[in-house]
Amino acid sequence: MSQPASERIAVLGLGNPVISDDRAGLAVVEELRRLLATSPIENVAVLESTRGGFELIDLLAGYSYAVIVDCLSVPEPDPGRVRRLSLDNVAGSARLINAHEIGIRDAFELARRMGTAMPETVEILAIEGGDTLTISEEMTPPVAAAVAPLARQIHSMLAARSVKPASH
Repeated sequence: MSQPASERIAVLGLGNPVISDDRAGLAVVEELRRLLATSPIENVAVLESTRGGFELIDLLAGYSYAVIVDCLSVPEPDPGRVRRLSLDNVAGSARLINAHEIGIRDAFELARRMGTAMPETVEILAIEGGDTLTISEEMTPPVAAAVAPLARQIHSMLAARSVKPASH
């Protein structure tokens, strides 16, 4: 039995494709697309953004569940480590907390006040970056090594979510 037709799932990768480890979120959704091509899951949209802020409202409106993947820039990072964050705790993400635009928590609150349907559940998975300053299309080895396992984890998470136990 699959998930209800009304449940729409978004997986949103954030990042800058030309700033070393900052491209990690984009790389994860690229890998997830490959996994979904061979093992599809109903009602899953794979999205990407280089901006965040107000654009998150446009991208995520109408979805009931969202997984957001981004790079995390923290003091003394453990490059490649994956952290689970919440809407209330996204420090370290340039696109989810942005001094030049609106942060994700404020974007969700604004959307709700405007009557825009936003995901009820949001999971944020962030890969700690080792180098988020160098202009390069190559990630550092520990961050690059975290991409495929995280994409597989997300795919498994979504596959498990789409299978509901049969009622007796």
